[in-house]
Amino acid sequence: MTTDRTDIALIALDLDGTAFDARQGTGISDALKSAVAEAQASGVRVILATGRAVVSALPHWQALRLRRGPLIAYNGAEVVEVPQRTRWYRRQLDDEAARRLVALANEWDLLCQVYVGDELWVTREDLRVRQYVQKHKIPAWVRSWAEITAWPEPPIKILLQAEPEVLDRFRAAVAPIFADFPVRFMKSQADYLEMVPAGVGKGPALAWVAERLGVARDQVMAIGDAENDIDMLRWAGLGIAMGQSPPEVKAAADAVTRPVSEDGAAWAIRWALERTPGVGQGEGGKPLWI
Repeated sequence: MTTDRTDIALIALDLDGTAFDARQGTGISDALKSAVAEAQASGVRVILATGRAVVSALPHWQALRLRRGPLIAYNGAEVVEVPQRTRWYRRQLDDEAARRLVALANEWDLLCQVYVGDELWVTREDLRVRQYVQKHKIPAWVRSWAEITAWPEPPIKILLQAEPEVLDRFRAAVAPIFADFPVRFMKSQADYLEMVPAGVGKGPALAWVAERLGVARDQVMAIGDAENDIDMLRWAGLGIAMGQSPPEVKAAADAVTRPVSEDGAAWAIRWALERTPGVGQGEGGKPLWI
C-alpha cells in the first residue's frame, strides 16, 4: 500500500456474501464497521446496493452506522433515502411477464416469492421460506397460485428458489418465452433466480445515484460477489469482487479482494483509502488481486 489518499468519493457495498455471510449465520464484522467508519470520517460516502427489500436492508444500514443517503434495494428496482425512507424511484415488472413467470414456476413446482408493494408473498411455507424469512428478517404471507396473481399492482421483482441446477435448466427453458418481454433474469446467489424489469440493475441504479449526488464515475467504488453485482462492478470506476466470487464476477472487476470469511470488504475499503489514484486492472485485462 501507499500513503497517497484515494480519489474515491462513493462506495457501494453489497450485503449478502460481501458485507457478511448470511449462510454461515455471521453478521457484520467489527473490521468492516471500522473500515466503513474510517471511510466516512475521510469524507467518503458509503451506501448499500442489495437485492434485499428496503425493510430487510435497513438493520444493516444501521449496524454500519451509515449516514443519511440513498439505499439501492431490489437489485436496483427501488432507491430510497434513509433513514426516513423517502422514495427516489421504484420500477415494477411488466404485468403479463410476471403472470407468465408465476405460471411457469407453478408448472415446475418452484418456490415462488413475489414482492408486491412492500409485502412478500410466497406460494408455500417450507424450509427454504423459513430460512429466507429468518435470514432477511421480513414477514411473508402464503398465497395460493391464484391469489398471488390477483395482486393489486405488478410486483417489483419475483424470486424463485430451487437447487442451482434446477434453476439453470428453468432459466434456459424459459429464455425464449421472455425474449420479447421487458424483463431481466439474474442470480443473486446459486439457488436464487430473480426477475426484474428490463434496464434494472445495481449498475444502472448506481449510475443514477452517482449523477444525482454529483459524483463522477471514476470516483465510485463498488464491492460485490454475485451475478447481480456484475453490472455494478463494471460501471464503477473501481469494481472489486469478493475472493469467493464465481469466475465471471471476478472477470468483471478491476480487483479481487479476500473472501467474505476473511473480511474481504473491509480489506478492500482500507486498500482503496490508501491506494495510488488510478490503479486499475492487472496485466492482460485480468483483475488485480489485492
